[in-house]
Amino acid sequence: MNERYLHTFQYGMTAQLKELPLDEVVLYVRNHIHSFLLDEAVCFCFIDRLANDPAAAGHETARTVLLYLLDKALQLRPFRLGLLEAVTRLTGNPQVRQRMDVVAQHMREKETYDLITGLDLKTDAEEAGEFLATLIGACPDHVPAAQYALYVGRHLGVPAEPWLESFVCPEPLRRDWDAALFNHHAALCDFDQAMALWPTLNHTALRETSLNLAAAMFVAAGDTGTAIRLYENSLRQDPRQTPVRLRLAQLQSPFAADASLLARRRVNICLYSWNKADMLSQTLEGLSRSNIGPARIDVLLNGCTDHSREVVERARALFPHNEFTIHDLHVNIGAPAARNWLTNLPEVRASDYIAFLDDDVTVQEDWLASFLTVAETDPKIGAVGCKVLHPGQPAMYQYLFRYVAIADHGLLKMSLHAPEHQYDTGIYDVVRETRNVMGCLHLLRTSALAEIPAGFDIRFSPSQVDDIDHDIALCLNGYRIMYCGPVACIHHQSSGVNATKVQWRPSSVGSVMGNDIKFYFKHFDHLPRLKALDNLSLDLGVPLPEF
Repeated sequence: MNERYLHTFQYGMTAQLKELPLDEVVLYVRNHIHSFLLDEAVCFCFIDRLANDPAAAGHETARTVLLYLLDKALQLRPFRLGLLEAVTRLTGNPQVRQRMDVVAQHMREKETYDLITGLDLKTDAEEAGEFLATLIGACPDHVPAAQYALYVGRHLGVPAEPWLESFVCPEPLRRDWDAALFNHHAALCDFDQAMALWPTLNHTALRETSLNLAAAMFVAAGDTGTAIRLYENSLRQDPRQTPVRLRLAQLQSPFAADASLLARRRVNICLYSWNKADMLSQTLEGLSRSNIGPARIDVLLNGCTDHSREVVERARALFPHNEFTIHDLHVNIGAPAARNWLTNLPEVRASDYIAFLDDDVTVQEDWLASFLTVAETDPKIGAVGCKVLHPGQPAMYQYLFRYVAIADHGLLKMSLHAPEHQYDTGIYDVVRETRNVMGCLHLLRTSALAEIPAGFDIRFSPSQVDDIDHDIALCLNGYRIMYCGPVACIHHQSSGVNATKVQWRPSSVGSVMGNDIKFYFKHFDHLPRLKALDNLSLDLGVPLPEF
C-alpha cells in the first residue's frame, strides 16, 4: 500500500485499469457487460484504456473489444467529433466519415465549447446548461452543443429545455438527432414524450441502445408483447447484452411473490438507529404499510439523544399484530456491532430469516414476500437484496449489485454498484445471483449466520464495507447472494439530498479509505479465493459475453 494505491482510490476505475495487463482489461470489460448495459462514463473509460495502449493494436481480442466499445459510444454520443474521428481512422466507415464531416462543419465557437465541456458536472452542471443554451442561441445548428446539452439535462434530471425550440438540426444528421432525442427522453423515463417521438423515427435504422429504451417505454405502457419483440431485435444486433437477456426472460416468465411464506416462515425484522428520529418515524410508518405478516420487530436505539424513543413508542401502535421490542443502548456502538447485537438476541436467532432495514428507507408493499420467495428456492441462498434508488423523480439508481472486480496487483476492488447517473427504466427488474447486495434492505438466512462466527466485522465501524465483507464471507462459505430487482427500495441518504450533489468531508473520505485498506489486508492471505468471486463465474442461465 503506497501512493499508487492512493492514486487508484482517487481516480477509481480509470486508475485501476492501468494496473491491469490487456488480457485482464478484456476480462474486466466482459465482467462489466455481464452485469450492466454500458453507460457513457464507463464506455469512455474503457476506450481510453485500450486506445492509449500501444500493445492493443497487436492484441486481436483487445482490438475487437475496442471496436465494440467505440460502436456503443457512437450510439450514446453520435455527434462527438473526437469519437467520430477515432472510428473513422480505425474503420474507414464511410457513413461515420460523412457524419464526422457534417459535424465538423457546424463545430463553431470551439474554444467556448471546449471550456463548457471541461466543467465538472458534479458542481457546475446548471452553469454548463446555461452556457450551452447561450451557445446554441448564437449558433442554432451547433449539433455537438445540443448533444452535450441533452447530456447535461440528463445529469440534472431535466427532460426538456427551452433551447430545443431554437435548435436547428442540420438535415444530413436529422435521423441520428431524432434517435438521440428519443433516447434522451426515454432514458429519463419521460415515456410520454418518448412515445410521442416514436412514430417519427426510422425504426429499421434503430440500434440496440434505442431498442432497449423503446422496450422499457412499452413495458411502462403495458404493452409487454411489443417490448419482448424489441428486446429480441436488440439481442440480434448485440447478443452480448446479459441485462437484456435476463430482462427478456423475466418478461416472458414474470416473477411472482408467494405471500403465504409470510405465515409459514419465522422472520425477525431488525432496525437500528442513531439520532434520526424523524426519518426513523417515516421508515416505521412505511414498514407498517407493507405486508410483513406476523414477523417480529426489534428496534435498537443506538445511543440516541434525540426524540427517537418517543417516535418508536408511538410506532408500536402501527403493528398491532406483531411482537414489537425496543432496545436502548447508552452509547452508539456503530453499524456492525449493532447488527451483531441484534442477530445474537436468542429470540432473533430462533427465526428462519432476519431482515435488516436502515432507518432511512421506503419499502414497497410486497418486499418481504418477494425476498422469501427468492430465498426459498435454494437452502444455500444466504442473503437476498434489492434495487436501491435515490429519492426523487425520475428515480436514479443508487445501488444494484456487485462482484469482486480485482483481487491482484496489490488491489482488492469491488465492481461498480450501479450504472453511473442512470435512471430506473426497469432493465434491472430481474432476479439473479451476484456477490453483494446493499445492506439498507436485505434478508439473511439465520442458519447461514452460524457459519460466520465473526458476524459483521467491527473493524469497519462506524459503517461501510461491513455488509460487503459479510456477503463475501457468505460466498466463501458456499452460500449464494441473490438480487431481487422486482423489489425497489428508496434510500433517503443525507436526509433526502441527492447523493450525487453531496460533497464528502475529508473526515468521511478518510474513513472510507481506511475501511478500503482494512478490507484489503483482511483478505490478503486468500486473494485468489476472492478473485474467483467475479461475475463471469456465476451461472445466470444465459451465454457469457465473448469476444
